Order: sequence, then structure tokens, then C-alpha cells
Amino acid sequence: MPQSSDVRTSSREMKREKILRAAIEVFAKRGYFSSRMTDVAHRANVADGTLYLYFDGKEDLLQSIFDHVLTLFIERVQDEVEVVEDPVEKLRLLIRRHLELLGGDPALAQVLQIEIRHSRRFLALATRGKLGEYLNLIRGIIEEGQSLGRFRHDISAGLATQMVFGSVDELVMSWVLQDSAVELESKADPLMALLTDGLVPR
Repeated sequence: MPQSSDVRTSSREMKREKILRAAIEVFAKRGYFSSRMTDVAHRANVADGTLYLYFDGKEDLLQSIFDHVLTLFIERVQDEVEVVEDPVEKLRLLIRRHLELLGGDPALAQVLQIEIRHSRRFLALATRGKLGEYLNLIRGIIEEGQSLGRFRHDISAGLATQMVFGSVDELVMSWVLQDSAVELESKADPLMALLTDGLVPR
């Protein structure tokens, strides 16, 4: 009996995610530039040619990791902040989820913080894609807080967005470089306290 379209789609998506996970582990261990597509295929336990049914090459694979992770993260955070009324708590939730995601997956943190950043071209494109969506999500929370009087008006929403993202990003980068045994999530509340001291009106 032929497979239904839904079953075929599910099977294809599962294999694609398997390859993405293999690529994360290979890039984290060997470094992006030292890794080969054949290394990823071996890790995913698929034929070399199978990778090219899903991805155009190694750069496309790296981009796909980034887009896949951010897509799932943005969808999750958007769903969760929708049921939270206070913009301060929305921002706290977003920061906590960011740190939870990368703190719970050191290989992914290594790829997103180190390997991806070797390519300026990639980062330039990323800011217009999923990273741009993530920054807009942060900005939307800040603008809501400003409109409700929960965040200061004398700091532009754009600058505040850069401050929030830059602070979280630097925390993760330091954690990756130091190979720290401290749980990354534990830094969420101290960071939030520092940010809100500068954002909440007195």
C-alpha cells in the first residue's frame, strides 16, 4: 500500500532533523571549516548523497541549523508570552528560555556561538532572517512595556533590544568559552535584575 502524503512528509522531516542534529554534533566537535559533508552523513548514518537531497551543501546545512533552531524557539516563546500579561515577566521568560535552550545543549551552543560567527556573510544574512524575527520579538515586548509604563521611555526600543540580546548573547558566549560547570539558566534572574534596574522607571 503506498504511503500517504502526511506519512511521507513526516518521514522526510524526521530524517532532515536527524541530519541537522548530526551536523550540530559534528560541527561542534570538529569545527565547521574542518568538517566535511561525509562526516555528517556518517554521524547521521545515511549515504553521502542523501544529504544533498535535503541540503545544497555545508553552508546551506549551517544556515538550516540556525533557521530550524530559531523557528522552534520563536514559536515556543511566542506561545508562552501570549498568556503572560506583564511585559517584565515576558522578558524574563524569554531570557530564561534562551539560556535554558543553550545551557541544556552544549553542542548547539558551540555551533551557534562559535562556528556560525566565522562567516560575516552568514551573520549579515541572518539578521534579515530568523535572527531578525527574534530581535523583533524582543523589541515588541519592550515596546509593550514602554506603552504600559513598565519600561522607561527615555531609552529607545531599538537600543534596549540590542542591550537585552547583547547581554544574553555575551553570557552564553562566556559560558561556552569557559566550559563552565555552572548552569547557564541560573544566570537568568541576575541578568534580568540588572536589566530591569535600567529599564523600569523609578
